[in-house]
Amino acid sequence: MPSLRIFSLALLWTAPLVSAQCIDFSKDPAGCQPSTFDTPMDKMPSVRVNKLGEVDPTASEADARIGAALIEERLHLFRNMQHIHWVVTVPSVKDVTTGKWSGGDMDGEGDGRGLGIAGNCIFVGHSNGPGVKHAINIFKIQPDPLRQAPVQVGEIPAMVLGNQGFDDRELRSIVYKNAQGQDRYLMVRNAGTNTAGRMETYSIDTSTCLPTAKSDVIDFGGQSHEFFLWQDPKNPKRLLAYVTNWTSGLPDPDRPGMKTSDLTVLALTDEVSGEPLQKLVTLAGFSLEEVGGPPVNEKADATGLFSDGRFLDFSDNKNLLGRSGNFQNNEQNRLHSLSVLDDGERAYVAGTTAGFYVLDTEALSAKTNADFAAGRAGCNMRSTIASDNGVIDAAKLPALANDCIHMVINNDPGLKAYLASNASAQAKAQRYLVLLTRSRFDVYPPINATPTGTHSAIFVPNRPAMVKGNTKGRPAYVWLSDENGGCPLNYARMMSVESEIVPIMIGAFAIPDNQLEECLTQSITEPNGQRRQQVAQQNHNPTIFKNLVFNTWYGHGLRVIDISVPTNPREVGYALPSPQGIARTYPVFKDGLIYWVDNNTGLHVATYTGPRADELPGPGSGTYEGNATSPHR
Repeated sequence: MPSLRIFSLALLWTAPLVSAQCIDFSKDPAGCQPSTFDTPMDKMPSVRVNKLGEVDPTASEADARIGAALIEERLHLFRNMQHIHWVVTVPSVKDVTTGKWSGGDMDGEGDGRGLGIAGNCIFVGHSNGPGVKHAINIFKIQPDPLRQAPVQVGEIPAMVLGNQGFDDRELRSIVYKNAQGQDRYLMVRNAGTNTAGRMETYSIDTSTCLPTAKSDVIDFGGQSHEFFLWQDPKNPKRLLAYVTNWTSGLPDPDRPGMKTSDLTVLALTDEVSGEPLQKLVTLAGFSLEEVGGPPVNEKADATGLFSDGRFLDFSDNKNLLGRSGNFQNNEQNRLHSLSVLDDGERAYVAGTTAGFYVLDTEALSAKTNADFAAGRAGCNMRSTIASDNGVIDAAKLPALANDCIHMVINNDPGLKAYLASNASAQAKAQRYLVLLTRSRFDVYPPINATPTGTHSAIFVPNRPAMVKGNTKGRPAYVWLSDENGGCPLNYARMMSVESEIVPIMIGAFAIPDNQLEECLTQSITEPNGQRRQQVAQQNHNPTIFKNLVFNTWYGHGLRVIDISVPTNPREVGYALPSPQGIARTYPVFKDGLIYWVDNNTGLHVATYTGPRADELPGPGSGTYEGNATSPHR
């Protein structure tokens, strides 16, 4: 008998090893899930294919579409996602002598950029550049958007300076009502070159999707970058743009003797009539360096150290192209992007190599545009310059709490009491600098951050912090994306902001190629053996719901991540269209469909069918996206 019992136990022990099925006892709606998908770059073409899925620059568009769909099915490039439409935004050009097509989305050579959707209109921008001046595409969503692809109905000419077409990197759209209850459609355009940044707004006909008027152009005196479109819940006629400046610290064209800010907040509409403003109005600004943060374009000192450490050096490693692993000797410390709570009282900042931090923006929510224009907002419209060339003036520190936009650490009653005490100026400056540094979650260095670092910071909605005193239901969590090229690549992080003044990392999500070993050995050839187009692979823009993140991840497509357990994010779906491109924009949800623009292959439309799909906005729910107040109807 004992020997039989031992034999039975052995069978029970070995059974799981041969079982092909996952058995889930967790009662989790997501159930069993496979590992994070490892992008099959050695099998994925990055160029045009024929109907058999073979690399072929002479294939017709019809055959290329058939072949791309075949590859997507063969390589399992969509999971819990259904690819509905692939819409060309940059047509290919045929060489009549060779019969080869090139230069367009079907060839993986497009230049898609910003995406704005509201009502039944879609606007797609392009990166452009020297000699390249692609207009913004205007598409109209059709009556049956599931079966009918969007149709192009017009365009908006490229913004141009000499022979340089501006990069239409950021477009936002919103439909709202004016004071008379009439629909107004505003499309906001943020475009630039490596040295210039400009913004303008367009009034759009809601029925035709064509522009009827536009505002004057505002020039930021440097390269503007991303922006958040905020609609005031107390006055929906009031629309503000929170614009980041990639070249802050330059002479301000509108304020002689002053420098451009990291962040500029603009009024886009007349808050009384609701009509778009002809001239956009600056309300307030913020600069991290001026309040004691790290300097822009910080260099290492003679010892090789930055103010916060030393970067890891992977340069002895080489990838298959012979390129070195990551190492950097500069911290740009610029403000890249941000998200703003619906009530407008907090902004969550992606500060590149300065990390992540939280801003108090209550003054912009509580006051009106007229208050700012008349000088009665009761706060400093620009950051108090409490730090000059790294030297903190302790006497100016108490004023920071009265800046219209300031870091939340300035609100702390303990800090306020200490700054009002009899402590020495040196002690006050030291205490403030320690607390200010702790209020930024900054992993750079040692982590490399080329070209950006912390790229996006989007709060998780409907998950309020369960801490004492959170009477306004502010969020517990913020999702960070990290745009870092080369090897190793970086990943996404889940932050707790239950303590706004000391954010901490509690979870992370990565793909296999975030490992140095995998990153270095990525394929450099197409499936037919020819040299492949090199596709950037950074983590980029997320649109977030209570339990799901939809994150464009450049060459690794659109990834769907379950965050129901914030400490353990896991992948529950993905979409990697063929040819392999660069999934870039914030995914935009419109009436149950998901839209995103791929830099190389154009506009894509899909549906999500995986776990928690029933929690997502469906038909008639409006437009949701990661970098604007949602929903927009």
